[in-house]
Amino acid sequence: MLKYIAIFCFLISPMVLFPCEPFTTKTLSPIDHSSKDKSFLEFKNKFQKSLKSKDRKSLESFIDKDIHFTFGSESGKQEFFKYFQLTEKPNDSDFWNLMNDTIQLGFRKNAEGQMVAPYFFETFPSDYDPFSHYLVIGKNVNVREEASKDSKSITQLSYQIVRSEADDLDGRRLEKESNCNWKKICTPQGKAGFVCDRFIRSPLDYRAFFEKKKGQWVLTTFIVGD
Repeated sequence: MLKYIAIFCFLISPMVLFPCEPFTTKTLSPIDHSSKDKSFLEFKNKFQKSLKSKDRKSLESFIDKDIHFTFGSESGKQEFFKYFQLTEKPNDSDFWNLMNDTIQLGFRKNAEGQMVAPYFFETFPSDYDPFSHYLVIGKNVNVREEASKDSKSITQLSYQIVRSEADDLDGRRLEKESNCNWKKICTPQGKAGFVCDRFIRSPLDYRAFFEKKKGQWVLTTFIVGD
């Protein structure tokens, strides 16, 4: 009888998160090189205006004719517009939000003179597996005991790398009231918890490369994955 009582109490008790394996702390503080180049800053402001208004016609002038957007054979401006469904129903395309979310994270100028967003893509340390690590993209982001905005915060992180802790509930923790899909993660200190997906980003998520060609900045690459 006591055995069954113990099992029952375990089932109705709050979720217990066991410690996870700690790892070296790494912080990638936000930077934005876009303001250091006057010509790119002017380009960026016009580009953001086009994104905000979902102006497909204006967008064409910002896209390189040989743009890369997949790891397959597809390339070029015409195929790019088809891929992101910008040809027939541009207002319904996911491109506008995907690109806006990407460039909002800031730009870093690389050795080739390209402006790359998000800022941390090229500086994400190679000793952290990009398939299992994220960067916290905010200041004082709560790591919670359970997958809910009402759950207790066990710690706060700012622009630190965290590790994904996969489990059977991955992809089923959508909390509509907080607009969050909760991800289970491990902090560098070895604490397991949950973070709203709006505040973490994989280095393999969308990234954008802008290059100056014939005196004009253009988007040359917009791609996701590896």
